[in-house]
Amino acid sequence: MEFQITIAGEAGQGIAKSAELVARDFVSRGWYVFNYRDYGSLIRGGENFNILKIGTEPVYSNDWASNYAIVFGGFSSHHLKELAPKGISIGTVKGVGTPIKIGPILSGLNAPQIVANSVLLGALYKTMGQPLEGLLNEMDSFGANAEVNKSATRRGYEVPLRRKAPIKEIPEKVKRYFVTGSQAVAMGAVAAGMDIYMAYPMTPATPVLHIIANLKQYDVRSVQLENEIGVVNASLGANFAGAMTMVGTSGGGFALMNEALSLQGISEVPLVVYLCMRPGPATGVPTYTGQGDVGFALNAGHGEFSRAVVAPGDPVEAFERTAEAFYLANRFRTLSVILSDKHLAESNYTFDAVPKVEPSKRFLVGGKGEFRNYRFSRDGLSPRAVPGKAIVRATSYEHDEMGYTTEDSGQINRMVEKRLAKAETFEKAVMELSPARIYGKGRRLIVGWGSTKGAILDAMKHLRDTRFLQICYLKPLPVKIIKKEIKASSKVVLVENSATGAVADIIREGTGLSIDRKVLKYDGRPFGAKELAGKLREAFK
Repeated sequence: MEFQITIAGEAGQGIAKSAELVARDFVSRGWYVFNYRDYGSLIRGGENFNILKIGTEPVYSNDWASNYAIVFGGFSSHHLKELAPKGISIGTVKGVGTPIKIGPILSGLNAPQIVANSVLLGALYKTMGQPLEGLLNEMDSFGANAEVNKSATRRGYEVPLRRKAPIKEIPEKVKRYFVTGSQAVAMGAVAAGMDIYMAYPMTPATPVLHIIANLKQYDVRSVQLENEIGVVNASLGANFAGAMTMVGTSGGGFALMNEALSLQGISEVPLVVYLCMRPGPATGVPTYTGQGDVGFALNAGHGEFSRAVVAPGDPVEAFERTAEAFYLANRFRTLSVILSDKHLAESNYTFDAVPKVEPSKRFLVGGKGEFRNYRFSRDGLSPRAVPGKAIVRATSYEHDEMGYTTEDSGQINRMVEKRLAKAETFEKAVMELSPARIYGKGRRLIVGWGSTKGAILDAMKHLRDTRFLQICYLKPLPVKIIKKEIKASSKVVLVENSATGAVADIIREGTGLSIDRKVLKYDGRPFGAKELAGKLREAFK
């Protein structure tokens, strides 16, 4: 069983908080919940809305037509036309199924206008035939304002309704986890052993900075510097000194980091970057989602050097893959990019368990006197020490084994070949980390990556004879797996939140195989599950 709730209004009316309260109550009672957030780049005004998809089985995406809607304000009236058949609406605007006069209720409680959302939540629960106890318990998070909000909710529950649509099914009550991609990335970094997170605020990467800043129970620091150039260079400096750090940004900030990415490539100081995408170019649509920066992530920086670009598809993967990024960066002294987007970062998913990860080793060795920081080896891996007991050099110039600048042709060749050998060793290690995953057994193949995973899995419930190839590592690319799956398929379709379907070009470059059928979306919104199912049916024809 599945149903959806839309909660819509203006920024500043408590839309996101209302959705969170409802979602956490349903999760605590054994339901699976997916929470999609849609908001503009305004502090107040404009339209905000959340869509909660709730089910007795796992749900990983939203649809666009809801069974229930709470509507504040004229901006959100269009949701009344987008209801599912027999859908019910409650609110304060003309045309809702159950209009509620908020003023007298708030006056009777001597409550501020912001409490109006609690009145409507009470009416929603009456409409759905749900008990109030869990919702009221969640309102304890309001602190000093908890009691007035609880009273408002009870008053809303008493409002006479024109229609009811009770939800009669009661799932088994089991403890589950309700997390965003941002929370998973933050906790994955902490579990991996990160010491410092460095960032300059940029939507939609900023939540990770806030989350880590509030982790008082862990020995981890967050640092906000003056800009992204300062952030990435400070991170390289801290890593050179022996710390484990991560930096976070979005497209424009990542652009500023490019020179330092090349510094990582030649200095071989480990670097982990969390790149949370939004639509571009330039400022683009800063609070919406897109996957258009994939080519940028793969090619940023000048010169030739190794990197991992990993694209988790849900919070469990974000947790696991963030830990992998730390392992790869520190083991191979390379660049690891964790590629996410607004949809994954700010949506909530429900899971039965969160995997455990082992802290990443720092892969440091001791030393005395001058240390050969770039020692030649067959596998391209040079032992790493930090300044202190030994004298360790890192440089942006081409160098010899000791780190001294060189322009000797023989030394240049040897050092370039050492880094190329490391790239081969590095690729072998990535291929052991499940760089791609297969879901289903059909002959028709859906290819996707990153946050499209959720909508694809939910869309497959409405399709026949399909399977899904999720590409988890975009660099190094799992060429053998991709070739095998494409060649074994009757038809292949790429799904991507971009205008060009860049991963099809990446696959063609890496495998020589073309994917001509594409389902693309580039309006800043994610795919809805049923929407995607319909587009896939057409594409497979």
